Amino acid sequence: MAKSKLRKVYVIGDAHGDYYSFSAVLISAGIMDPELNWRGGKSTLVQIGDILDRGDSPLEIDRLLDVLALQAKKSGGRVVRLVGNHELEILRKNYFITSLPYFQIEAFRKKLIRGILSGAWQAAFSARNYLFTHAGVCDGLYPVLKEEIGLKKPSLSKIADHINDVFYDAVKNESYHHAIFNVSRLRGGKDRYGGIFWEDLSSLIKEHSYLPYKQVVGHTRTGKIVRSEDGKILAVDVGMEKVFAGKFEYLEFNAEGNPEAVGVE
Repeated sequence: MAKSKLRKVYVIGDAHGDYYSFSAVLISAGIMDPELNWRGGKSTLVQIGDILDRGDSPLEIDRLLDVLALQAKKSGGRVVRLVGNHELEILRKNYFITSLPYFQIEAFRKKLIRGILSGAWQAAFSARNYLFTHAGVCDGLYPVLKEEIGLKKPSLSKIADHINDVFYDAVKNESYHHAIFNVSRLRGGKDRYGGIFWEDLSSLIKEHSYLPYKQVVGHTRTGKIVRSEDGKILAVDVGMEKVFAGKFEYLEFNAEGNPEAVGVE
């Protein structure tokens, strides 16, 4: 019997307000047509977070993802929207990080909260034996999650579900004290290690060989999609926004389940 093919998963890194680059990647990948309609069928699109700031069209990206999410659902596909540190800081009312004017910040914050509480945005996702978060689960955070879950070796889906539960409660109660919100000293914070929104890629890769799973992350700009030497980390923040020269690249998990970096001419 022939082995059944898996539905494709496409991953696009930090967009940072560059609507042109973002839409060009979607069209090149074949998951959106030039008329801005979903063409991904039953595939899954994962946007790794940080649609805001630097570029001048973050709200256009937000609206486009809203439309594609509705269209994808009707086709049996899915759009997964992860929260990045730029969205997180707006949730926490730390507006120093954003370039949006105040009236847009407040409106976007309210919309973001509604989206998180309705499930349209989330903090973690698992597929193809990878855990997807904005900045990654490091070796310091993993024991905390494992203890809270109550299993010696929780599955990726249980880790993702638990992170999302913690995140949901934090947003609902406006209380961001869990370790997933840590900001490490390397990123200008006071914590020994970073959480899933603020961990630096260099620290994650250095310590990740001790962890029993693979991850896809953004957050740290790399210029191209990077795979760690042990193959456990795939980093997809290629610096898409034009202020950083507009790199065009995305990650595709093909019908056999293998991840491939795909460039856009």
